Amino acid sequence: MQIALLRLDRIGDFVLGIPAYRALRKKYPDARITVLVPSDIGNLAEACPYFDEVVLFDAHWLMPGYPAIARWASALKLVRYLRSRKFDQVLDFRYQSQMDPLVTALSGAAVRAGFALGIGKAGLTHSAPLPDVGTHQVERNLLLLDTLGIPRDGDHLEMWVSERDRKTALAHLPKQESLPNVPRVAVHVGAATPSKKWNEDAFTSLLHELHATTQADLVLLGSAADTSFAHEILDDLKAPVVNLSGKLSLREMAAVLRECRLFIGCDTGPAHLAAACGIPVVSLFSAANEPEVWAPRGSQVRVITKKPECAPCRSHQCLRKDGYFCMDEISVEEVLEAAGELLV
Repeated sequence: MQIALLRLDRIGDFVLGIPAYRALRKKYPDARITVLVPSDIGNLAEACPYFDEVVLFDAHWLMPGYPAIARWASALKLVRYLRSRKFDQVLDFRYQSQMDPLVTALSGAAVRAGFALGIGKAGLTHSAPLPDVGTHQVERNLLLLDTLGIPRDGDHLEMWVSERDRKTALAHLPKQESLPNVPRVAVHVGAATPSKKWNEDAFTSLLHELHATTQADLVLLGSAADTSFAHEILDDLKAPVVNLSGKLSLREMAAVLRECRLFIGCDTGPAHLAAACGIPVVSLFSAANEPEVWAPRGSQVRVITKKPECAPCRSHQCLRKDGYFCMDEISVEEVLEAAGELLV
């Protein structure tokens, strides 16, 4: 049996789907499972033992800035690919765009499973109801398997790194033999959209106070796009910080996180990566997303959010014109307090 999983969204979406991938593999141990992911997630997907094949596909209908013709062309390209592979089953975990169930419906697979959205739902053989408001994303992924009658195998997350990833991570980090009880804290400065970003001064103050109060070894993380922002944060900072922004693959970042006692960052994919690695997480949420749906999953997670009346705005940019920005309302003191509780 050949099964295709469409996982065409972001890092956090991929990580929060891990319990569903695990259950699917347990149900079909001998099936060939292919996962389709965006190019920037391929490195992470390749580490997951529940897949036999990782295929890179950037779905233009999910990306801002593409004209309608490019979006339809991208969807048609994927339909042609799926039909050419003659998959027995195609499962799509997304439920935000009407294009998703339509692509699955046209895939040519005998089993076509997705969420009941738009005209495409008529072509699905197994149609999951749209999730209730407030249902966490881990649970939303498992809803699709419920529709297929696939038993769950828990809702806990996992993360995998190779020995090579671990060696690369350790090569970047200062050795702690002389000060074995000093905590190592990872601070991720990026966010996928401006509406989710904390400001430069806040990050600078946080790093300063963390070092002053805990003497922690500080590791700054971010993507290549965050590099200039990371340099601005560090410009006037006196505390020692290992700046790894833009220097790590996702798997190498996971390996670094496994060497840390705490992760601090915004509502972003690496926060989910940290939770999957099993370390405590302080996550700063704007009004863009609902924390009850998108918070990192774990027993040691602290979410800090202000929940203004405009939440959830689901916007890439803050839409308010009155000068209020919810992320600016999150204070350094609040973050330090949460960090202190988790470092005990």
